[in-house]
Amino acid sequence: MAEAGRGIAPPPDVEALPGTPSWYSVLHESTFMFAAVCDLDGTLLTANRLAVEGRGFDRREQLGRPLWEAGWWAGDPDVGATVRGWCLEVAAGGAPVRAVTSFFLADGRRRTADLTMQLVRDGDQEQFLLATGMDITDRLHAERLTAEARAAGAEATTLRQVATARARDLEVLRETEAKLTRALAITERVLANVADGIYGLDDEGRVEFLNPAAARLTGYGPGEQLGQDQHALLHDRRPDGSPYPREECPVWQALRTGRTVVADQETFWRKDGTAIPVEMVIVPTVEEGAHTGVVVSFRDLTDRLAAQRQAAELEALAARTAADRALSDRLQQSLLTPPPEPDHLQIAVRYSPAAHEAQVGGDWYDAFLQPDGATMLVIGDVVGHDSSAAAAMGQVRGLLRALAYADEDGPAATLTRVEHAARGLAVSTLATAVLARIERHPDVPVAGRRLLRWSNAGHLPPVLLAPDGSVTMLTSTPELMLGIDPDAPRSDQSVDLHDGHTLLLVTDGLVERRDIDLDEGIERLREALRDLGATPLEDLLDTVLARLVPEPGADDVAIVAVRAFPEDRPRPAEAGPNRLPPGVG
Repeated sequence: MAEAGRGIAPPPDVEALPGTPSWYSVLHESTFMFAAVCDLDGTLLTANRLAVEGRGFDRREQLGRPLWEAGWWAGDPDVGATVRGWCLEVAAGGAPVRAVTSFFLADGRRRTADLTMQLVRDGDQEQFLLATGMDITDRLHAERLTAEARAAGAEATTLRQVATARARDLEVLRETEAKLTRALAITERVLANVADGIYGLDDEGRVEFLNPAAARLTGYGPGEQLGQDQHALLHDRRPDGSPYPREECPVWQALRTGRTVVADQETFWRKDGTAIPVEMVIVPTVEEGAHTGVVVSFRDLTDRLAAQRQAAELEALAARTAADRALSDRLQQSLLTPPPEPDHLQIAVRYSPAAHEAQVGGDWYDAFLQPDGATMLVIGDVVGHDSSAAAAMGQVRGLLRALAYADEDGPAATLTRVEHAARGLAVSTLATAVLARIERHPDVPVAGRRLLRWSNAGHLPPVLLAPDGSVTMLTSTPELMLGIDPDAPRSDQSVDLHDGHTLLLVTDGLVERRDIDLDEGIERLREALRDLGATPLEDLLDTVLARLVPEPGADDVAIVAVRAFPEDRPRPAEAGPNRLPPGVG
């Protein structure tokens, strides 16, 4: 699959580009909040259905583009430029941005969004730009209408007072009545269109009027509410169903004190018996200096609370993922022990973990000596990318090391024993591996050639590098990976390991990339080794990693390498001291 990048359109069945974090799926089906995930260059990796299909856009045309060039801002270049500035500011480590901004639907209509842009972090590492928002066009329209209604209501009160004082002035009375008519028309229009529920209650808490939203949200029609005690009808129980005394109700407090009361954690009960979490604003009404009741405005908090819960779940998921990765890393590192230093053989190893945001893998290497002095080498990769894969890797590595230590029957026979032992011990996992044994050639004196024997269980082939830089891939007939069939046929391969030659066993993280196939990756490895045949072994491994994996990628990389030196000469200084385990001859 191709890497996410500018101008790269995804296949028609892809909802997100590669590189999208796994936690994004929590947001994909959200029906109340737009969500878009970008890399730190601003490239749009994915956006949820509400933001793309819900606004009329084609997902293929949006993913892979810079966020500020997406269709949401296409109707106004200045808006796109502003969004670009926010992206660059936040990606550079700036504070989160929250702003009210215009955006556009696919048909060109302008809307308004409450937009938040922030960095999503995993530990101390910055990872992604997360843009979330809500369409507040209707809410702003409703707030404007509410403000008009309040202003009109104040004007109506003043006009009534003037009309009472000048009742005998018929001309003024006619003008006053006209103004009242206009004010009432505005009020009725606001009440009919505002999204929040609105009640007018008398001084005993009985319903005098309600708007359509109040009827829709509660399920009670106007005929079922007018004249009724609102507290007894909607508000007499707490969220757990226990009684809610009228004296503790914020509506009753406003009625009795004549002061505005704001309550943000209240519960109304619908006609069907379900609860609605609401926030309320209760404003007393005054006529001729006397408190005559209250106006109650309430808002359904269901979507907002759901968003808060999802945000908390997302944060908890990120924390669990980070802890899981840290545990797996520690487990994996604890099993990657330093290699021995047998006489006239130099062994060097490297392990490069994947990028911090990538999943942990099950790569491992091993190198140890058998009692007869032969050198055993192992490279392997357990299928999976989580803490279970890391734990399974430890089990397989331990079995293979124990069974290979005193086994002189050959690598293929050892792999078969490992499979039977794993099945008997209920170690159920799939893994690729190469087990190799370097021994003295049986028909040649001590100061002579060495023999390399190996068996390959579905892994990348060993690589043999000559001093002149020529590279040989030690390929063989493909054989099954471990964990499928313990009785699968396995064979040993052999080749002479001459002095000055270097053997490398690697995992696929060294050669595989999203944008290239395996054959191209192996060819890149050949090219990287071509001028390193005589380079000191430790420098050789550092150079190969720098050329092929200049920065952590999506997968772990493990390498074990061996260089053979002449046995009739002293051990070279660059090979380090000769260190052997006790009892090895």
